[in-house]
Amino acid sequence: MDTDARYRQNESESALASLVDREEVLQICYWYQGEGFGSTFSTAVLEPFLKSPPAAIASAFDDLVARGHLSGTGEGYRFTAEGKRLAGRMFADSFAEFQGAAHGECEAGCCDGDDHSQCGDDCTQH
Repeated sequence: MDTDARYRQNESESALASLVDREEVLQICYWYQGEGFGSTFSTAVLEPFLKSPPAAIASAFDDLVARGHLSGTGEGYRFTAEGKRLAGRMFADSFAEFQGAAHGECEAGCCDGDDHSQCGDDCTQH
């Protein structure tokens, strides 16, 4: 592989890593706020929840500010309205597969164990 090809490959890998870091930071911020831990985020706050090094988290914060998803404060970063919507959508998409009914469970949500007395026409269990 020539030098230019290696450079392009490294550049692509770096861009992908930056995208992953941004998305992870947004989702962790959304989760963090949703759990009631606070609405101001910093590298030190997120580091225990991410596999990324502190420099990558800080870089993701800077990029998210530049994109208008977070705003900087004296104590750290906060969501913008657009950033919170995006983070919520990403968080929901990440966990969508876990929100459906498990094998053998009622998808309509009307069954309580084997009691099908409240079932409607949408119930797949009767």
